[in-house]
Amino acid sequence: MKRFKRYLPFILDNSIWFLLVPLIILFNATTHNFLTLQNLINILSYSAILGIMVIGQSFTLITGNFDLSMESTLGLCGLIGVWLISSAGDPQYGSGLLLPPGWAILVLLAVGLLIGYLNGTLITKLKVNNFVVTLAMLITLRGILLLITNGSTVYSKNILYNSFGIGKIGPVNYPVIIMLALFVVAHIVLKYTKFGRELFSVGANRKAARASGINPDVRIRQVYLISGFLAAFAGFLLSARLTNVIATMGKGMVFDVFAAAVIGGVSLQGGRGSMLGAFGGVILLATINSGLNLMEVSVFWVEAIRGLIILAAMLIDAQKVRIISSPDLDVQADDARLPSGTPAA
Repeated sequence: MKRFKRYLPFILDNSIWFLLVPLIILFNATTHNFLTLQNLINILSYSAILGIMVIGQSFTLITGNFDLSMESTLGLCGLIGVWLISSAGDPQYGSGLLLPPGWAILVLLAVGLLIGYLNGTLITKLKVNNFVVTLAMLITLRGILLLITNGSTVYSKNILYNSFGIGKIGPVNYPVIIMLALFVVAHIVLKYTKFGRELFSVGANRKAARASGINPDVRIRQVYLISGFLAAFAGFLLSARLTNVIATMGKGMVFDVFAAAVIGGVSLQGGRGSMLGAFGGVILLATINSGLNLMEVSVFWVEAIRGLIILAAMLIDAQKVRIISSPDLDVQADDARLPSGTPAA
């Protein structure tokens, strides 16, 4: 029993793979087209935008923070990109500026960075609660989006801009390739760089991190910049893929982002998680969505199941914290949460 307890953190951290494998077997047994190449590509395509968002959210979660405003950042920045390159009035409802796509993309990414900077500054310098800051930002940005669109759908007819969302290399579209590349980069950053190790230290024990020479406030501001940038980039890719932006684009998406990250092993308490697990969480949600659609399950059941997945993610995270904090748990390292080379709490 004692030996089993030693491996409980590992089992819980990698629970995503223990869930994903039997789920794939189940859907493959109950549907005819689940493991076809086309459906696997569809799963990755569904995962692309969500995955990019999850990367940004994972960085903030690892430091013990979170960003509720990501979905509105996605919506607003996606709108800005399309709005700047489109003509005014019916039928495109753009700004009339007709900026080149390159400039529009730079502007929307700058807006994402600005949003991240404001979130990080308010939280670290003015000491406002991160829930209050990011919730207020979520509401404010959604209101700005509504003001710009006036409730209308803004359309993009710019072929170059749209190509980033619908272009392909072979059978795989650009957003999927970009998402996979970003996960690889994020994994390397978290696992093999000093910056990544310091993020884990900040999330595990902020006072100990400060005592070891790390400035937690700087690192927290940096992860909010990453979160804002990636949310803006995801908004750009989504608007390019859809070739239009509606006022509700991305609304409610933050719940899937949290679910994918947490069920993939990224702790809400901070100091714990991996990009490999977060990627697994993204694929799990996409797999469930695809499998239920192939089984022709009612859309109302799909929403209910998504809610249960979010609840399950929270329960798994709570159990991880409880078990790891238990004095009966005998682990070899002082803090099994941190990558090697990270200052212990």
